[in-house]
Amino acid sequence: MTAATRLPTPSVILAADHRARGVVTMENYRDYVDALARALPSCDGILATAQPLGDLVRGGHVTSSQRTYLSLNRTGLAGSVFELDDRLVASVPRAVAEGWTGVKHMTRIDMADPQTAAALELLGRVLEDARSASLEALVEPLVWREGRVARDTDSIVLAAVVAHDIGAPVIKVPVPAVAPGRDRQQAVARVVASVGVPVLFLGGPLGEAGRAPVLDEVRDVMHGGGSGMAIGRTVYQDPDPAEMAALVAELVHQ
Repeated sequence: MTAATRLPTPSVILAADHRARGVVTMENYRDYVDALARALPSCDGILATAQPLGDLVRGGHVTSSQRTYLSLNRTGLAGSVFELDDRLVASVPRAVAEGWTGVKHMTRIDMADPQTAAALELLGRVLEDARSASLEALVEPLVWREGRVARDTDSIVLAAVVAHDIGAPVIKVPVPAVAPGRDRQQAVARVVASVGVPVLFLGGPLGEAGRAPVLDEVRDVMHGGGSGMAIGRTVYQDPDPAEMAALVAELVHQ
């Protein structure tokens, strides 16, 4: 993979780093990689932990034009008492050595937990390392409240501003949990306006309502000025990952 320093937008990034954090979205690994491989042709890149990312590249499923982000911090296992203690399981030097175009780093901000200070310090160090290595850094800042992600617009803006002003060159945040349509588009626009870098919006778990709510979210994100989607479970857990990825990509790129 060829290193680059700026994500082209709009973009669809396939998110595939859930399992290493204890969110076992698909237990059978072969089926998991196959679903990712089917979705990838419609995506502009992929973010994943070490083993899936390596296997997809070795299997010839990632092209030289696609972005590759190595997910760095996964020690904060979902539901554990140490969930906010999210340390590195990979490094910027490893991403350079293996030829990835960038790194992905998640930082959770919990105003009631003193571990947040160390998490922000770690983010600063990762950003410095990535900048020195001329790697992209895709940062997922989240406000964490009472054991879960805060999806109100104020919290998303706060997380985006903190990560941006520390130096994050690309940000990945949740879609604001407001009414679909004009309200959600305005909330997205507010998040985008709070920073001066591309903002990708993340998907979420596969819902019982199927594709329609996901595609409506993508439409609202793009109408609100988002730079694209970093979306995983709703694509690769779909009965037809290739078709679902193509539908998302069509909305993002049109």
